[in-house]
Amino acid sequence: MLEKRIEILEEAHSFKKEYEERLRMLEELKAERPFVYISVGGGELGDLVLTAARRILGGRNGGILTVAMDRYEGFPAQDVADHYEVVDMLNGEELERCIRKYVADPRNTPHAIYLEIERVDTVRMFKLGIEKGYNVVSTPYAPLIGMDRHCTKLLFKKVGVPAVEWRYAGSEEELKKVARDLGLPLIVKPIMTSSGHGTTIARSWSDVERAYRYAVEHARGRGDEVIVERYLSDLKERGIEITQLVLRHFNEEGKIVTTLLPPVEHRRPGATYHESWLPYTIPEDVKLKCQEYAKRIAEYIGGLGIYAVEQFVIDGKVYNSEFANRPHDTGMVTRWALKMDEGALHLLASMGLPVSEADIEFTVGGSYCVAHVILAPEDVSESAPVLRWKAGAIRSYIKKKGYRGDIWYFGKPTAYPGRRMGLAVAFHEELDKARRVAEDIAHYAEKCIVYGK
Repeated sequence: MLEKRIEILEEAHSFKKEYEERLRMLEELKAERPFVYISVGGGELGDLVLTAARRILGGRNGGILTVAMDRYEGFPAQDVADHYEVVDMLNGEELERCIRKYVADPRNTPHAIYLEIERVDTVRMFKLGIEKGYNVVSTPYAPLIGMDRHCTKLLFKKVGVPAVEWRYAGSEEELKKVARDLGLPLIVKPIMTSSGHGTTIARSWSDVERAYRYAVEHARGRGDEVIVERYLSDLKERGIEITQLVLRHFNEEGKIVTTLLPPVEHRRPGATYHESWLPYTIPEDVKLKCQEYAKRIAEYIGGLGIYAVEQFVIDGKVYNSEFANRPHDTGMVTRWALKMDEGALHLLASMGLPVSEADIEFTVGGSYCVAHVILAPEDVSESAPVLRWKAGAIRSYIKKKGYRGDIWYFGKPTAYPGRRMGLAVAFHEELDKARRVAEDIAHYAEKCIVYGK
């Protein structure tokens, strides 16, 4: 598998040039022959992208037809899409059938396919792009590399960006050997994962013994390999986590260019996203390092759309961790902080519409904008139905407390312990106060969601 991954990286870079030569800036949209935009995965990030199709481009009457798919009925993007499908996205036959239903002739139908989630048959999507001419964003190679953590690490080495010391293991015994070599604590994660699913911070040998099976059982895709990273103990005390968003897009002259968005800072007490904010507070020289490393990654693979590179910063040193060629959960704060959020930028860019640097200007003035997750409680039962949420009470609470804040409720029909149900947002001139307010709104909102059994 190592040789195959190295081969994929070489092919991806060679493919970039011929692929981009075929891309053309989109001049117009036609209602009678709409551009078909498919979101494979319909969570909050799919919702963010597809909502922009109506808000900015006019939806079906404006010449864009949107399709969303996910594995369960009632997913967040279902209501905003023109059409939706409930499908097992790991089943390549079902996935291809759904895509062909809306784009039967890919070479003569303007379209783009965005993989919003890792729980997808990426090999089938790759073949649809390479062999059958489907426009898989940002290139057919990008999801194949970004959703494979081992391939990602090899890419970092290839383009010369620093990363946390890591190994991979294909069995419990291999994991134990790696743990002895690197020492504890370690982070163990599936080869394919998102939002921290299947990830363990192993601080003891009993954690190591459980980590392999947990990673394999909770992986977003298939496979027995896991990635093992050295745990950066200093990160929590004096470090910061960054998501550097990079946009590959046409400019107004019709040339494909790379635009660097402001670094999004975030913290996570465990393995999953918890809070993020803009504008950034890292020093300018560190910001430039973050952006340079992320730019190398995005430009190696190429294509159109958002690249999100996760990075750690400790004492001015930057470590690259993962990347995705799509909007990122930590970047959802851009909905309030930038003139155009990451979903809208990804939509326009991946369609071939021009984007300008003015589209990514801050809109928060002298304030910090902090987004904090709203989570289902740990004692909720698996697949518990959401009965109702007290929208009025939350709005009244924000007003009564004198907060400058907002809430984004995702509308998921069921919950499980710790499931992300929404975001609370706060604005304040001081970052620490903005973080406290966002957290307070989030915890109040958590008490306003009523679950069944």
